[in-house]
Amino acid sequence: MRISPFSQHVGSLVKASENAPLEQLPLAEVQDALKRTGAVFFQGFGADVAAFEKFTNAFSDDYMDNTGSGSYRATVDKANDGTIQNVAYNYGVKTQRTFGLPLHADRSYVKSQPEIIWFLCARPAVEKGLTFVCDGVRIYEELSPSTRSVFETKRLKYIRNYPQEEWQVAFRTKDIEEVRAYCAENDLELDARADGAISTAYYKPAIVGRTRFGSAKAFVNSILIQHWQEKSLGRRNALVRLEDDSQIPDDVLDDVKAVSAKLTENLPWTSGDFVMVDNTRLMHGREEFADPNREVYVRMCRRVTW
Repeated sequence: MRISPFSQHVGSLVKASENAPLEQLPLAEVQDALKRTGAVFFQGFGADVAAFEKFTNAFSDDYMDNTGSGSYRATVDKANDGTIQNVAYNYGVKTQRTFGLPLHADRSYVKSQPEIIWFLCARPAVEKGLTFVCDGVRIYEELSPSTRSVFETKRLKYIRNYPQEEWQVAFRTKDIEEVRAYCAENDLELDARADGAISTAYYKPAIVGRTRFGSAKAFVNSILIQHWQEKSLGRRNALVRLEDDSQIPDDVLDDVKAVSAKLTENLPWTSGDFVMVDNTRLMHGREEFADPNREVYVRMCRRVTW
């Protein structure tokens, strides 16, 4: 197996060959590549769900579902542990929503943030719809000193507002006491209202002091996606503020967007390609697309021991 750089900005690339079928790839070399570069893209292996599940199982037995998230994900591997899920936005609609998604780190707005996430392309969109990644270490290095100062002096406040029917889906229960227990375990402030709706708040730095596999600071969070939901979609169910409840200044957001845009790399999906991402270091997103049959699956790894 030969591991090559994926791009000048981020990641490693493993291409399929007759000499190294998927099940025979040296796991230690893959792990080392992830530690060094933040992501490993596997191209040309034609993996189906079963092969994807078997391969990812070799790296950890601590996979998780999306309980407590702001998005509903349909389970793909129903016969097994239920942790391979479709990323399609299809809650309350007949066909998936096809908008693009700005950079974010999965579940960075709750305590239970997975260390590693995997994405499998089951069917790419006919046009566009690519997943993209960006290295939070590089973003931090290139942000202006004034932007870094804002985030290093104030934490973020992630706010979620759920009508009753939505929190019952998000938390996979109709029992508010189970929600209370989840929030206590995950350091979420909970406000349960008389009309059945709830709000949660979670405080976390935008800049992590060190990543899972390194000592460098990294800009890893969900600022851009939650700001986009509020400002572009007019939604109030997922908000991000500074910890004193003030808005993140526009010039700070503009700096973040400009820096991350020049460091972002698209993944050239074909069916059966997949990627392993350090979710404590990299952020990811997707392009807008028109094809409602696009299928990309995700599997979130809570912890690894290597």
